[in-house]
Amino acid sequence: MKKVKMLIASLLVGALVLSACGTSGGAATDTTKSATETKSATETKSATETSTPGSPVKLSLWCGFTGPDGEILKEIVNRFNSSNDKGITITVDVMGWDVLAQKLPTAIATNTAPDMALLIGDTIPQYINSGALQSMDDYWTSSGLDKSNYVQNVLDAGVFSGTTYALPMQFNLIYLYWNKALFTAAGLDPEVPPATMDQLAEYAVKLTDSSKNQYGFAMPVKGSPEYWTSFFWNNGGELFDTSSKKSQLNSAENIATLAWMQDLALNKKVSPVGATGADAEALMTAGQLGMYIDGPWLIGGLKAGNVDFGITAPPAGSKGQSVISGEIGFVLPVTNTKNKDACYEFIKYWMSDAIMKEWSLKNGFPAWSKSVLADPEIMKDPIQSAISPLNILGRAYNPNAYAAMSALNNDAMWPMIEAALTTNGSPKALVEDASKKIEDVFANN
Repeated sequence: MKKVKMLIASLLVGALVLSACGTSGGAATDTTKSATETKSATETKSATETSTPGSPVKLSLWCGFTGPDGEILKEIVNRFNSSNDKGITITVDVMGWDVLAQKLPTAIATNTAPDMALLIGDTIPQYINSGALQSMDDYWTSSGLDKSNYVQNVLDAGVFSGTTYALPMQFNLIYLYWNKALFTAAGLDPEVPPATMDQLAEYAVKLTDSSKNQYGFAMPVKGSPEYWTSFFWNNGGELFDTSSKKSQLNSAENIATLAWMQDLALNKKVSPVGATGADAEALMTAGQLGMYIDGPWLIGGLKAGNVDFGITAPPAGSKGQSVISGEIGFVLPVTNTKNKDACYEFIKYWMSDAIMKEWSLKNGFPAWSKSVLADPEIMKDPIQSAISPLNILGRAYNPNAYAAMSALNNDAMWPMIEAALTTNGSPKALVEDASKKIEDVFANN
């Protein structure tokens, strides 16, 4: 337990909050109970206790879905509660993701943690490294589900150093959005997005019109997903190896990619200089931005703004096509083992075709089982038919559960991107400097 208590210090810095998951910092809604009400210390004091077969089982689930997605989740949980034949009842405790990041480590250390929690993928490694999560390697045998029916790289997102610590609840990539009306006005085919990075650059220039405050392609310098990973990876570059703790950034491929981005921003002026992710989203929803790479949470804003848009994967580079993935996974704290089978029952329910299809169609996130991907409604839906097949391109940004990923981003990667896109600094020098900072992070963590 000493190792688990280390979580309090390591995680109170806050969660990586994604707009996709609803507004952050919200308190639990009136329809939910507090963590102390739903799980007492006496319920979790023994890791060797087992539930009596057929007896009522009360489970608690913590999550950060404070937006409309939280209401959808609670509807699904309520149906599970009323329909399962094993007497399982789940109470959902909703809070902001940042609040969850503060409460869960303390709850684990004080033996008052929930039976299940939903965690953003980038936050999971910190719990793993502190020994705070149960292995879920036995899930597929226990559930009886056909593992081969699920997209493999989605399942892999919850596997760290060969052990399954999270099972997928939601998975997404980041996507290239394009404004079809602006494509038409620029003489581009509104139904054909750029397939390569070279085409992206060409289209971005054609879509830029400074007289209308209209930009071709936005490249934020902060406050957005790591869209630039695709550019580096797809041109044959790597960033770092968190397993060996070595920087891989200082390469000819990465210097050329950074120079390409800088040229688009400063010479061709296709992107608003110094823009944040929020700035870019505002331009896109206002119809003043031709293309932008963002998560599926942008879909609702574009629909609300009556923007006629298309959605696809970020374009391929000279060496291939892969896209950074984001996920939210079910995890089981180590303090609660007696109800593991009951937790698995709900996760199995979540992975059913009906529930996955409902979540995808209502919430806009892609499906990730082969049977749902083949469903006629999914195939007919213009958004789902576009994004769900792209899951196979997903690539984890932190596959080795490295706990200091935020330092690599905040101390090295994002400062390099900001300097390249706002100053005339030498791409070679910027890459070299960022590579040294990566090495410093590794040396100090």
